[in-house]
Amino acid sequence: MSTATADGASVRRRRPAVVTVYAVGIVVCAVVLFGVVAVRQISTVDWGSPDLLTCYLLAGLLVLGELRPVHVARADGDTDQVTVSTTFALALLLSGPLVLALLVQGVAVAASDALGGRQRLRAAFNVAQYILTLASARAVFCLMTGAGMLDPTTTITSDQVVAALVAGATFFVVNNGAVALAVALQAGRSALAVIEGDLRAQGLTTVILIGLAPVAAMASQYSVLVLGLVALPLVGVQRSAGIAAQRQYEALHDGLTGLANRTLLRMRADRALTQAREVGGLVGVMLLDLDHFKDVNDTLGHHVGDALLREVARRVSACQPDGATVARLGGDEFAVVIGPVPEPEQVRELAARISSRLREPVVVDDVRIGIGASIGIALSNDHEATTDTLLQRADIALYQAKNNRGDVQVYSPEYDQNTVMRLALVADLAGDGVPEGFGLVFQPQIETATGRVVCLEALMRWRHPVHGPIEPEVFIPLAENCGAIRNMSHRAVEESLRALDRLRVAGHDLSMAVNVSVRLLQDLEVPTWVREVLAERSVPAERLTLEVTESTLLADPRRALGVLRELRELGVRLAVDDFGTGYSSLSYLQQLRPDDLKVDKSFVTHMLADENDEVIVRSTIELAHGLGLTVVAEGVEDPATLGRLADLGCDRVQGFHIARPMSEESLLTWLDSRRAGEVAAALPRQEVRS
Repeated sequence: MSTATADGASVRRRRPAVVTVYAVGIVVCAVVLFGVVAVRQISTVDWGSPDLLTCYLLAGLLVLGELRPVHVARADGDTDQVTVSTTFALALLLSGPLVLALLVQGVAVAASDALGGRQRLRAAFNVAQYILTLASARAVFCLMTGAGMLDPTTTITSDQVVAALVAGATFFVVNNGAVALAVALQAGRSALAVIEGDLRAQGLTTVILIGLAPVAAMASQYSVLVLGLVALPLVGVQRSAGIAAQRQYEALHDGLTGLANRTLLRMRADRALTQAREVGGLVGVMLLDLDHFKDVNDTLGHHVGDALLREVARRVSACQPDGATVARLGGDEFAVVIGPVPEPEQVRELAARISSRLREPVVVDDVRIGIGASIGIALSNDHEATTDTLLQRADIALYQAKNNRGDVQVYSPEYDQNTVMRLALVADLAGDGVPEGFGLVFQPQIETATGRVVCLEALMRWRHPVHGPIEPEVFIPLAENCGAIRNMSHRAVEESLRALDRLRVAGHDLSMAVNVSVRLLQDLEVPTWVREVLAERSVPAERLTLEVTESTLLADPRRALGVLRELRELGVRLAVDDFGTGYSSLSYLQQLRPDDLKVDKSFVTHMLADENDEVIVRSTIELAHGLGLTVVAEGVEDPATLGRLADLGCDRVQGFHIARPMSEESLLTWLDSRRAGEVAAALPRQEVRS
């Protein structure tokens, strides 16, 4: 039957003092009751009498049934444990010495709790409430039949079956009532609500177990063999309940990680919100999205990705406090429900712990993988919050967090406006052509050795007619998702080559670098199209550099590498952008055979202050030169960084210290001014005569 286990329907929280007082009171009452029964009955029973042999058999079956509980599925997704020992405990109670029933039941429950690793007070409470339960059931049976409370043995007749069933009902009410009150005090819930949940989950199983008790008692008086036959239905009950519980578990849990799935998460969130309304506090919902997980899957294989997901599930579960639910929603998305908790800071602290734990590298198949997660949080700050609302808000916060990978964001109402705007932007991007206001700006690259401008990087910009300038970090992912990036990439290449042609006419013979999307590299016709565009503008192929990131390659490596190989054959230069931020930089360098390697600005910007960043930059330069590649450093924002890069042998640099991205018109003015300065610096100075 019911015990105060760690699995029940309660949200496990720090035990309040009132629960401790209640548990201690139950234990004291049980100790006194058992002491009285033991003193008055032990000496009056002939323990060697053959009449007690069947009682000893029932006692053995009681212990066996207690140690092999039936797992019963609950409607709220939890699993209760119901012991088939109920049948044998009641049978022993009805036909044998009360002290034997109390002693054996107590020992069996204590052994079960010890094996389950339960706390001492909880285990003592479980033993105590069973002693009081058995005594109450025996008292009801004696009152209805006239039998003596401390009779050594009792012969059960057919006309006493009703009394036996009422005693069984008493057993259920006292047992479940005592535990329900403890759970209610601990979780701040209604005891009646807890009992109702027990009835829904255990009702049918309990009726069967109680109904078999008088049959087992009478069978034990008739024949040991018949008693064995009575045990067979209990085996069927146990097996059927186990199968039902297993099916429910599979329906509510993720097969790969063993975590709760979306259905169970919603059930737990609903329950937590209900409790928050009843007892106060708030509920937090977190959504976690792993960074670069697709790169791992595509590069190392799905078996490594699966192992990584299992490790993430283990780490997140290890961080969760009592009462929290961790779920996998699908792919690399996880969720956590925590609460009710008194302060929102507890939710933020949990998110910070999870984020920190997930930043630690994982080793799978001897491969060291760096991971991280973006986390969005929603809090039920009002009683009107629903699970759907919290999940939606957490998803909005997650989107904000993903703008800076590895970030943690708490939902704010102002994010809703961004979400509405994002939907509007997607609608504007989804047309056949490029969106209104789309254009390019150009950022120069200079040689560190000479200071000469040798290349320009074309950067996409979007000045929305309503919302104004939209950051690339916002519109490029949206364009990727809705397919608009293909047209935008085409326009970027075409416009950059036109600009390059116009600059050449103006006397500036430069190269142009354009970052291309994965969508462009999936099109097998791109090499033909690029050849035609180059010919149309009379631009030599070696003047065009296409920049690709590792994530671009990993989306479909075979097709992307095939397209890039054809572009190389045309004479187009290739550059690997954001080098050092992915998983497979070295492996793809050999296959891609690029001309340029761009050091990510995240390393360059802080290289003077962070020794590790400088080591990465220096190592990248040495690696690139060892492979015969040109190195371009992004994010140069001060003279000291430029000087240090020159000392390390970096070939080219770009950044705000050189020039900010600018329009073609501004760029032409800047180039003319810079050339005029170079010419003036090269002229011999005239002596000033007095």
